[in-house]
Amino acid sequence: MSVVPTDTAPGAAQPPADSAPYDERVLAAGTTLRFVLLLALLAAAGSSMIPRTVWHLLASSEKADMAAACSLAAGIDPSVSMNTSFVQSGHQPAALSECTARFAQDFTGVVLGVGTLALAAALAVYWLIPVWRTRRTKVVPLDVIDVHGRLRPLLDELVTLTGLDRTPRFVVDPASRTTGAIAFGRPRRPVIRLDGGLVATADAERARFRAVVLHELAHLHNKDIGITYATVALWRVFLVLVLLPWAAVGTDILFFRGTADIRGLFAPFNAHAQVLGGLLVLAVYLSRLEIVRHREIYADLMAARWGASAEPWEGGAARQRSEGGWRELFVRFAGLWHTHPSPALRHASLTDPKALFALTALPLLLAGLAADILVWHLGAVPDELLWLKALLVAGLVVGIGGVALWRAVLYALLAGRPVPSGWSVGLWLGLGVVVGELTGPRAAMNQWLPAHPEALLILVAALVLVMTWTGQNAEWWLRTWRGRSPGPVMLAGLAVPVLAYASVLYWWWFLGEVLTDGWPFTTAGVLTAYNLPGLPPPDIGPLWHAVAVVGFLPGTLARAGSLWWAQVLLWVLPLLALIVASRSGGGLGGERPRWLTRTLPGRVATGGAAPYGPGRLLAAGLAGGVVCSAGLAVALARLRTADLGAVGATGPLRLAQIMAPVLVICAATALTAAVVAALTDSGWLTAGLVSAGITALLGVGATYALMRADAGAGPGTVSWSLSRDVHLPYAVGLGTLVAGLAAFVGRGAGLFRRWLVTGRRAGSRPAARLAQVEEHSLRPVWRRAVRVAAIGAVVAGVGATALGVDVSESRGQSSRPAALMLDQSAPAPSAAVSRLQHQAWAAAGGLERIQALQAAERGYSAAFTAGGRSTTDAGFLEVMDRMKTTCGEMDRAARQAKTYFSVPSGAGQRMWARVLARHRAMVGTCRSLATRPSATTAKAAGTARRNAVDSVDAMLYWLAEKGAIRSKSP
Repeated sequence: MSVVPTDTAPGAAQPPADSAPYDERVLAAGTTLRFVLLLALLAAAGSSMIPRTVWHLLASSEKADMAAACSLAAGIDPSVSMNTSFVQSGHQPAALSECTARFAQDFTGVVLGVGTLALAAALAVYWLIPVWRTRRTKVVPLDVIDVHGRLRPLLDELVTLTGLDRTPRFVVDPASRTTGAIAFGRPRRPVIRLDGGLVATADAERARFRAVVLHELAHLHNKDIGITYATVALWRVFLVLVLLPWAAVGTDILFFRGTADIRGLFAPFNAHAQVLGGLLVLAVYLSRLEIVRHREIYADLMAARWGASAEPWEGGAARQRSEGGWRELFVRFAGLWHTHPSPALRHASLTDPKALFALTALPLLLAGLAADILVWHLGAVPDELLWLKALLVAGLVVGIGGVALWRAVLYALLAGRPVPSGWSVGLWLGLGVVVGELTGPRAAMNQWLPAHPEALLILVAALVLVMTWTGQNAEWWLRTWRGRSPGPVMLAGLAVPVLAYASVLYWWWFLGEVLTDGWPFTTAGVLTAYNLPGLPPPDIGPLWHAVAVVGFLPGTLARAGSLWWAQVLLWVLPLLALIVASRSGGGLGGERPRWLTRTLPGRVATGGAAPYGPGRLLAAGLAGGVVCSAGLAVALARLRTADLGAVGATGPLRLAQIMAPVLVICAATALTAAVVAALTDSGWLTAGLVSAGITALLGVGATYALMRADAGAGPGTVSWSLSRDVHLPYAVGLGTLVAGLAAFVGRGAGLFRRWLVTGRRAGSRPAARLAQVEEHSLRPVWRRAVRVAAIGAVVAGVGATALGVDVSESRGQSSRPAALMLDQSAPAPSAAVSRLQHQAWAAAGGLERIQALQAAERGYSAAFTAGGRSTTDAGFLEVMDRMKTTCGEMDRAARQAKTYFSVPSGAGQRMWARVLARHRAMVGTCRSLATRPSATTAKAAGTARRNAVDSVDAMLYWLAEKGAIRSKSP
């Protein structure tokens, strides 16, 4: 897997004098999770790209054109915004579904076959990589070269030292003059290939030989070769069998397939798709290289721990340190494309593995970008599994960033350095997501850019919030945890932000994504979605806007699958950390945590305490609850005296009464969080959220008490009622997110106040070593009371959340049809699009239905003429039977024409409606003539026939004039 630098002097085998002071294995490295992201991305991309490629190569172009024409015939304008297109697609859903099903082409079997072939090819490549590496260099077994048996005892000793379950097979490449080695093979059959130069100098440079072999054994010990070569195999097969054909098909669609008008109409979407494919290559390739470089450093440290000398890294490190200026920048950029870190970094990591704990921007940005590309390729996931998709994406994004942040916080505490805030981690992850959204077709769809890309800042803000929370929560728990490993608390500390961000993603994909086209909702639409009548009177306009904004924010989807309840855990988990800290009366005293003993062997550092006990936060939450209760009482009094006499005021006031408690509780939690964050230094966000969560609980209780006390009061048409589908989810779910954003505002105000008072640079923080923090302990009785109150707050928060969770799929805000709230107006299409829509309307079935009406009319005319010429009663009765048959045929043709699309223009639709109405009239007169033949019914039937024929002729002439059909030659 690696080649240790070769320019070293010989020396004895001995461990480095200055070994790494910290055990880098104290927390999970996170590289495996990043490999999982790459594997998931490649698998999802393959499942998305293969069907498109197969369909393009095998589908009938005529049917494909007809399938595309269905959307145009339905009046959908590809050039408009996503929201408008969504509204247009909902106008005639039955006709659109029938049309697309008619021209659909199913290649599921072929797609499954190609996917199976690609998977089998990946397995074959994975299986054959060791064979290829062995035969490419023509290696020989070690015993062939080591005829005197000098190296075998040394290698056996090193294998025993590492404690491997399986002894690797050692082979030699006699043609190689370098002094390196490489580990490869399969997990159950590992192989280490030694270069000929390394074997030749084994006696003279024993330290080098030991270091190189121990490094490769470390790769086997860390189980690097299995997942690394699995990624390599899948990547190579994906490039050859999936990506290249998909890119060729995309190029054909973008530049060659179809007419110039159609290509130009869909050029933005197709161009975005091609760019996204290029970004996928970049993200996977650079991410894989960065992961491999990190694993090289882990192998170096493991080899040093087993006694490998540091000399093999010293020569290259000294040479690289002599470089500088622009050349150094170039070397750094070139290093991004290498599989091995620089010699200087490898040598420095032996004494201080800070590179393994550092927060670097590029891996985070690539993780966010890869996750957003994964979202696009998971677009076919049904709405019923939207929560699972949100958990997968959030788990990968927040998991990768969170593991890196926990490690960085731990390193800062151990080294006595400033603890990272975490917001930069969220910012870089969010920027990766934004790059994927803007360059891919997800946000812009068939536009070059979304109309309002600033809406994507919601996702950035959510990631900044959860990652800042992750950093502060990590610091709190690392100061108080006394178990054998901080792994369990890290797992819990990552599960909470994963769930919280997943709830935001669920809301974004379900409802919030439309904001990239602007604010799309109308007053009447929102009232209709709440099943409330009327329009808001002018005097409650500002209140209406507040209600509309609050009702649209994340955390307002109430069913369990929306994961809104995860927001509560953002303040429950830090409160649990404070409870754990308060058990010992404020800190760990001189007791040394077991995990710290393993991380810092032989050191005397002690554990630390949380920044403060729960008493201050409980007091702040209680004060916020008092303010919230007062605000609720005022809101109730104002709404009780509201005038319901205004026309249309009942619905809006009912909505205001439902949402008023939510507005007051969210305002109170925001105020509490902002004040606490402004007055707090360490852990300002978690402290603000804990206080705000307690305020929200007290606000919900006050709402219930006020509603019960006011039951039956006020006008009879409007009454207050406790709605668990609104108050609890909104107050404790949405309220937590609002409080988190307010805490950032409060933090900024606090830093500004400190800068004004002390003149110190805003944002400067003293180094925080993991040591005892002094604080004034409460008396035992008060400490016990505070602990009981904190436990009560946790239980109440979890209980209230459980009460508010709606497991039904038919209840809650998420069951509101979003289409009802969208603005139903749409701009008129351009002349080119209008012409294409009318052509599609005629080609996809409109002309066929007109011809069916004409055929039925000709049959009717023939029967009508035959009836007038009949000379016998028997002949006349036979003609009347034919008349009844033609009436039925005409009725079926008219019904089929009625179920077809409306004409995509007002004038055309009026003509089409006239055609349908006159043919229905002709069906009626036809049946009257067939059942009651007389001169009167015959005259009425003749008149209806002429009117129907005239309407069809006018319709055909109009379509020809619009360019939808070709006019008949004279």
